[in-house]
Formats: sequence, C-alpha cells, structure tokens
Amino acid sequence: MGVSEHDLGDDRDEVSPADGTPTSFPGYRWKCAPQGHISTDNPARTLGEHAREPAVPHPDRPNRPDSPGISINIGHLRLDTPLLLAPIAGHCDLAFRILCRELGGVGLASTDLLNSNAILRGSTRTHELAATCEADSPCGMQLYGCGDDPLPEAACWAIDHGAKLIDINMGCPVDKVAKKNGGSLLLRDCAATTSLTERIIRAVERHSGGRVPVTAKVRLGWDPDHMVAPDLARRLEDIGIQAVTVHGRYTTQLFRGVADWGAIAQVVAAVQSIPVIGNGDISEPGHAATRMQETGCRGIMIGRAALRTPWLFARTERVLRGEGSPPDLSLTQKFQVVLRHIDLLEEHVVPVVRGGRGHADGHADGRSQVDGHGCTADLGRGQRHAVEQMHKRISWYGHTMGHVKPLKEAIRTAPDLAAMREVLLEWIERHSAAGSLSPRG
Repeated sequence: MGVSEHDLGDDRDEVSPADGTPTSFPGYRWKCAPQGHISTDNPARTLGEHAREPAVPHPDRPNRPDSPGISINIGHLRLDTPLLLAPIAGHCDLAFRILCRELGGVGLASTDLLNSNAILRGSTRTHELAATCEADSPCGMQLYGCGDDPLPEAACWAIDHGAKLIDINMGCPVDKVAKKNGGSLLLRDCAATTSLTERIIRAVERHSGGRVPVTAKVRLGWDPDHMVAPDLARRLEDIGIQAVTVHGRYTTQLFRGVADWGAIAQVVAAVQSIPVIGNGDISEPGHAATRMQETGCRGIMIGRAALRTPWLFARTERVLRGEGSPPDLSLTQKFQVVLRHIDLLEEHVVPVVRGGRGHADGHADGRSQVDGHGCTADLGRGQRHAVEQMHKRISWYGHTMGHVKPLKEAIRTAPDLAAMREVLLEWIERHSAAGSLSPRG
C-alpha cells in the first residue's frame, strides 16, 4: 500500500485515496451522537572509515536507558518517552522503525495497518508488514477490520508474534479500508464499535494475562457535523481501552487543512484517566511541548515529518526535558543517516520473511535464510523492494539537505543498494573533508 509524496498530507499517517476524494457511503445511517464542531537501545553500526562523524544526531546527549520525568504508561507498558511514530502506511517498515529508534527519542513505534483476515490466512505480505525483532521494542501492531472480521483472533496472533501493544485503527479514510467497514467507518456506529473493541480487549486480556494493552486510533469524526471522538473515547475507556490517539482531522478532510487541536483537547477532557495521544502537524522540536501544554495530551504521535527528519524524535525529547532547542544535524550527519537507512534495509527488508513467526532473520550477503521457526527468505524480491523504498525516500530526505540534486538523482537511478552506498560514501568523504555545509532544516 505504497504512496507517493504527493499523496501525503501534513503529518499524515494513512494512505489517501488515489483520486483525492474521501470515501463516501451515501445513505449510511448515523449511529454516533455528534459532539458539535470546534474549529532504544540498538547502537548505530560503524559507517566505515569515510564516515568521520557519528551517526547519532547529538553525541553530547547523555546515554539514558530511562527517561525520568517524561515517560508514560499505557496500561502495564511503560514508554521511556511520550513520542510515538505513526504507523504510516507504506513507509513504516521494520528498517525505518529501527532507524528512528537508533536516532533516539521514540517511545513506541507500530507496524503498518494489518488486515485481520489476511493475518489469519497467512498472507505473505501481511506477515512481512508484521515483522519485528528485539531492536524494534516495544512494538505495537495496528489492526483493522469490522465486527464481522476475526479481530480478536488476529490480536492474539499479534501477541504471539512480538506485539507489546495492540492498536485498533478507527481513523483510516481510504476505500481499501473503509469499504470493508473498517477504519473511519467505525466512527459512524459508536455502539457497534465499542462492542467490537470490548471483544478484542477481553481476548487480549485472556491471551496475554493482562500484560498487553489495547489502544485505539481515531479521527475527530466523519465530518464537522459529526464530531464523535469525545463520546467514543469515553465509551472506549469504560470498557477497558488503555489509550486513545486522536488525529485532529475529519474523514472528509483526508489530510487537507490543519489539525484541530482544540477538538483534541475536548477528547482529553472527556476521559477520566487514560492517556490521550495527539496527532497532526507536528514538524518541529518545540511543537510537541506546546501542544501537550495547550491540550493536556500525555503524548504526541509524529507522522509525515518523521519521513524527512527521523531525528525529530531525539530533538523533541530534548525540548521536553527542558534542555533547550537542539541544533539540527549537519549535512554530513544527514548523509550518514541515509547510509544507515540503507544498511537497515539490507539487514531487515532484503531478507523478506515468509511464514513462521514473522521475525526478520536472514543474511545480507544474498544467502537464503531459514530461521528457527521455518521462515524462508526471498532475497531477490526483498532487494528490489529495498531499492524501490530508497528511490522514494531520498526525495523526503532531500527536503532537509538544500541543493543536493546530483545526490538525489544518483540515488534514484542507482540499480542496487551497493551503488547507493558508494554514492553516499563519496559525498560523506567530500563534505567531511571540506567541512559540512549549512543544512536547510
């Protein structure tokens, strides 16, 4: 479910329809009461003798395994920071999640949207999307579906395959999800959605012994005349949901306009004690602290901005700690981040896992791998997927690098990861020797 840069709106976290129009279901009877409208720990690998600067963005930052003062609890799950990486469809693969964690500041990262039926019938692609590993912890898995789908059973599968948190998607507006009565369509029948969620919660409680929390991700409502998020959040808290993430737009907006943080504040006021995570238009280190203070949100989810600046979490964490506004990375350091991303794609995406537990095990040298759970790797398809990912990703990174058109073109036309690596090492050596240029943030 890949998307182009054009498809992504501000701080978006889902795929928009190809024709740019919201999913529409004429004649659907509303059943929700509208509320009114208010306008880690895995160190980066050595980058080689040409990479003189460290890959981490702030080498002066203390190495803290804990995050006193800013950590939050979601049920029994403790997050070291209140910053969450949005499950961006087509972009938040295992390699990118680990990259964000290595750069610092990420409290929780989640998989792409997972179809509950596809999980249980053993869909290769869905199991690839669910792949996780020790460096990707704590990992949430986001499921979508409706009352007729085996969401409780899929949630139990996810727990068995590494999920530390189960998130139910109630906000995706695209046809592929909503026309199956999932995603944003769940906002149109709050009673049925609450009943479905309760079945999932009870199944997860039994299967995990109460150790895995269930959360929900919602939008404000279908349109400004049906702002249901406060009412739905109250209902979900009453039946045992452990946190609610709110994207501050309506389904009909897709990713246009600006996020309504005043409406998110209404959701905060509507619940008794569970954390509310705010989402929408967070693109600078100071945005999170400001929005948390304004709304009472206990956490912030970052989407689109992370695609071009995965180091945003580390910079934002420093602001939350009261350490001042941190400097941006140098141009050479940004090159090193891209190089590290290539390494991670080769390590975790090239050995595409088939079947088994869905943990990414394999060799980056092209040898087929069979892990301890019967998984085999299709390295040819994995290599192609990794190259295609970086062909798209370099345009996002390029937004922060100023005038580097020759670099972007060289990456876009590179036939394989090795060629991309050579290009980046050349640019790193050149700019390390000359002194890094002033980046455009």
